[in-house]
Amino acid sequence: MSSIVGGLCIGTLADTRYFQRRLKILVVLSFIGCFLAVFWFELSVHTIFYEKPILHSTSLTIGLSVAFAGFFLGAALPLIYEAMAEIMFPLPESLSASILLQWLNATALTLLFIAPNREKLINLLVLIVLGICIIMSCLARFTYKRRDEDERKQCEKEHEQLSNDERMDPYQNGIINQPQNGSIS
Repeated sequence: MSSIVGGLCIGTLADTRYFQRRLKILVVLSFIGCFLAVFWFELSVHTIFYEKPILHSTSLTIGLSVAFAGFFLGAALPLIYEAMAEIMFPLPESLSASILLQWLNATALTLLFIAPNREKLINLLVLIVLGICIIMSCLARFTYKRRDEDERKQCEKEHEQLSNDERMDPYQNGIINQPQNGSIS
């Protein structure tokens, strides 16, 4: 539930004028928020390194850490789909979404096969993978080829519309030879 709310909230924020060409900031911030929530969770439960939790935990604090992790991960996913579509622009959006989904499935299967029945190891691996995602997102170069093309087409359409309006104006074309101030010559 929290991932849906995160996706809707950050998606709405990403659609604002300020963030339209700043997806990278939102992606990195979402991953950092998720990393911190998973780190909080990791400190609240038994880990590979410590048999006793480092932070005092209750079911409420563990639930909050999981909810925040879901919120930020849910916030990152639509932004990543959008960034992939922008980066791979000449190719269809469905192809970039399919590639991303295949990578997500392959990663999930790999994690399941690496550590079956080892919850402590899975928690650590998720934390490590999120750290790698933050680094990779910082190093990635986001381009906005698709938005540039959409804006170019929009400008051409507006220019064409203005041209058509000028051709249809009878005063501009000399069809009516009366002055525009209302006097008759």
